[in-house]
Amino acid sequence: MLALTQIKKNYPSQVKTLRRLRYLGVIFATVMIAGTTYLNIAWAARYIDQGNGTVADQNSGLLWQQADSYHELKQGMNWYQALEYVDLKNAEKFAGFDDWRLPTLKELKGLYDTSRPIKSKDGERIGLPEPFRNGGSYYLWTNTERGLENAWYFGLGFKEEYFNLKDLGDLDQGVKMVRGSLLKINN
Repeated sequence: MLALTQIKKNYPSQVKTLRRLRYLGVIFATVMIAGTTYLNIAWAARYIDQGNGTVADQNSGLLWQQADSYHELKQGMNWYQALEYVDLKNAEKFAGFDDWRLPTLKELKGLYDTSRPIKSKDGERIGLPEPFRNGGSYYLWTNTERGLENAWYFGLGFKEEYFNLKDLGDLDQGVKMVRGSLLKINN
């Protein structure tokens, strides 16, 4: 204790500096914790679980299928089967609507966030917001065609864009239906 008193007498400006740094560190930590909490709340508030198998995106106005085709069928599908799946769900009036469609690349990119821990059916991180907590397919078909024989699909794990032959579903591609105003492909 005597040594601490001696230091305070001999180095008063350094002690003041250390106190100020400690004070600033506490303020910085508080701001970081509060900011992170706010951002997580804001992100979570963007996507609202509607309680009927859908999730509403408050920013874009889109309504998403909460699960995806893999939850129901336990298998992947090609692009033509994806279109048939959407037609079937529209005929059934899934969640009370008959205007479901395949999403655009831009719409699927809008769902993606690397910080989200949601897992795919195979246990891989797929970056979906919390209301999609049950995960699903790693790769999802889009409505975007590339020529006559190919269509784009989106990899949720690393925000990957690929195209494949429409009649191939070799990577267990699935469908996450959406409804609402079409967000164009241009970024």
